[in-house]
Amino acid sequence: MAGEPSGRNKIGIRLGGRKPGTGHPFAHVTGPDRWLVHKMLAVVGNPPIAISLWDGQTVAEPENPVARVTIHDRAAMFKLIADPELHFGDLYSSGRVELEGDLVRFLEVIYRSIRGNTRMSWLRRFIVWLGHRRIANSLARARDNIYHHYDIGNAFYQLWLDKVAMQYTCAYFPDPDMSLEEAQTAKLHHICRKLQLKPGDTVVEAGCGWGGLARFMARHYGVTVRAYNISKEQIRFARQKAEEEGLADRVEYVEDDYRNITGEYDVFVSVGMLEHVGTRDYRTLGQVVKR
Repeated sequence: MAGEPSGRNKIGIRLGGRKPGTGHPFAHVTGPDRWLVHKMLAVVGNPPIAISLWDGQTVAEPENPVARVTIHDRAAMFKLIADPELHFGDLYSSGRVELEGDLVRFLEVIYRSIRGNTRMSWLRRFIVWLGHRRIANSLARARDNIYHHYDIGNAFYQLWLDKVAMQYTCAYFPDPDMSLEEAQTAKLHHICRKLQLKPGDTVVEAGCGWGGLARFMARHYGVTVRAYNISKEQIRFARQKAEEEGLADRVEYVEDDYRNITGEYDVFVSVGMLEHVGTRDYRTLGQVVKR
């Protein structure tokens, strides 16, 4: 429209002087857009969530909604449909998805709705299948993923992980008044009891992180450990800690993929690594354990 400034909309398409919602084909909400939103809600069990789209049109308005979600562009909608767990946080942080209401309550309702939705639609089955295909990890891809996530520097993780063992998995709070360090120590003891460790056992660990569990097992349960990890930063940190704590003769940190584990051991352990393995490679992990 003459006299109006040009710009770009949320997905980077030049508007050519037209304001969103006043004629650009990506600004109009279409019938397929509304259909996709309703299908997206059906996939997660039709929770009581109101949804508005980028032109201000409300396309889902249940009674007594716990929150209202506004999706500001079609590309954001496609991302939510493709993988809401992966994309919601990024879209929310960038402002492409806005939420009116309590965020924690919203997430609780969504996850409870998903668990209560026993009927899996064809769309949900397709999305689950597609997600599982994408998770498959080659050796090279696994290294690349780990590099971008963990090799950004140990100092960042030291800001907020426990100071005892640098555990990046859930703590165990048998007493709600425990500190994070106490709860992580309780978690480590809990794991070791489940493993039924005995002095002199040989243990192999797949995906050892910063090596806290391996050192803990060696120090408190009298075992020797070989721990595998493909993060250069984490392995460097773990080896340094083992030297400082006088455990280098009982704990060996190997910079390699779990698929390359060799040897025979009394105990196999892996904590919090399944998301890195990917569902398509669960069988591969099982074969490693069975060797």
